This record gives sequence, structure tokens and C-alpha cells, in this order.
Amino acid sequence: MAKSSNLLLCLSVFIFIITKLALAQTCSNYKFSSKNLFESCNDLHVLDSFIHYTYNSSSGNLQVAYRHTDLTSKKWVAWAVNPTSTGMVGAQAIVASPQPDGSVRAYTSPVSSYQTSLQEGDLSFNVSELSAAYQNNEMIIFATLTLPVSNGGNINTVWQDGSLSGNNLLPHPTSGNNIRSVSTLNLLSAASGGGGAGAGDSKLGLQVSSWAGNQPGFSLALTVLLVSLPSALQQFNFLWYKLGVCSVFKTQTRAQVNIYHHTIGYTVIILAVVNVFKGLDILSPE
Repeated sequence: MAKSSNLLLCLSVFIFIITKLALAQTCSNYKFSSKNLFESCNDLHVLDSFIHYTYNSSSGNLQVAYRHTDLTSKKWVAWAVNPTSTGMVGAQAIVASPQPDGSVRAYTSPVSSYQTSLQEGDLSFNVSELSAAYQNNEMIIFATLTLPVSNGGNINTVWQDGSLSGNNLLPHPTSGNNIRSVSTLNLLSAASGGGGAGAGDSKLGLQVSSWAGNQPGFSLALTVLLVSLPSALQQFNFLWYKLGVCSVFKTQTRAQVNIYHHTIGYTVIILAVVNVFKGLDILSPE
């Protein structure tokens, strides 16, 4: 009876972790309420942020949407490209902050020193179609940057958030995630060339694979399952593993990803029930 209870407990933990991971927000499962479509996106590693983008190598135009979730109306956000360095100084920023009247102010600000107050000013490259929206504790900044690239298509990016005092932007924290919010973005790997669509879809499977591989709970869940189930159930575990591999490497469009997710989800639930009864039969032979 104790072994049966342990089996049920481990199975419950496994299903809980998988469900939590499936419901976690990623850039690839986000749908914009407007008609904005982007070919690629990255889940930024800190500050609850995501970057969606389309780069046209012919025109040098980079269309971006920077999203910051879990944000109160008393905070400002910024996303920047740094053409000369990897840090804050030299960053060419687009900034957004909620206003007391419910509107959102979006503007550009070049950062020339660590003592910046993010005053409005022109950037070293052209910025057009700049706007921002704040809704449901999420800020989104839209912009088109004219950004011819070199260095293999890599650009240095920085993003930040900080508190507001009325309409004034207070300095952001100088510890924790606020000093880790830098990354490199390769534009040429997602460049559309002449503006064609669909380049992002071909990379969607790799994005899912990368996301799953970076989730510590994913490996933990598989380990718990493999250790807890009797050896007679290894055929089911192998099938679960194959379903996961297929969902990552055989999906090429967003619609296919959704179909695979639903199919695998229901299949895993059915296999979980079968595993429970198989385990009970093994632990309680007649």
C-alpha cells in the first residue's frame, strides 16, 4: 500500500510540473491583439521580458515589440540597442512610462553616462512608428529601427525597469536582475531579405526545444517518473519520451505546435492513468 501511495504521489508531482511548464508564458505562444506579426522572438532571461522582431536585411529596418509583464503602473521600462559596447553607457534606448491620465508616453533617449535620467533625445539611428501600450500589468513598446548591421548580424541589447515619482523616472536598481539585463541578438539568422513571411515558423521547433531544455523542472519531472515507476512500465516511459521528441523536432508551424501540444497532453493523461493501474497490478498481485 505504501509503494502504491508513493507511486501516486510521484505521478501527481510529475503531472503538476508538466502542467505548470505547459501553462508558462513564452514569446512563441503570445498573440498580439493588433495586427502586428513578427517573424522571431526571444524570451529574455530576466525582468519578465520578451522581444519580438522582424529584420529586413535589404532595407535595414528592424521592427520590434518589447514586452514587459508583471508591471505596475508606477514603473517605467526601456529597451535599447548599444552599437558601441555591451553595457548601459552608449545604449540607444526606447522608453515608455504610464502617465497619471492613463495614457502612455513613449520616446527615445541616448544614454551617455551612468548618471542618466533618460531625458528625451535623438538616437544614433532613425526610429519610426514608435508607440507603447499598457494593459493588464503589461507594457509593450512598438518601434521600427533603421539599423544596418555588421559583426555577423549581432547587436548588443539592454533592457531595464524602474520606479516612477509622478512623471519623473527614478533610477533603476543597481543589483540583482537589473544588472543582468543584457544580451546579444543575431538579426541575420531571422532576416527576411525581401520582406517575405514565415522565417520565424521554421525556427519554432528549435525555440520549443531550447525552452524545454532550459527548464529545470522538465528534467526533474522525467527523473522522478523514471525512478518511481516499476521496470515493467519502462515501455510507457519510452513512449512518453518519444512523444516529447516528436513534439519538438517535427513541428514547423504554430498551428502544428498547438496540435502536437493538445495531442500529447491528452495522450500523457491517458498514459498516466494506465501507468497507475499497471503499477497497482504489479504491487498487488493476486
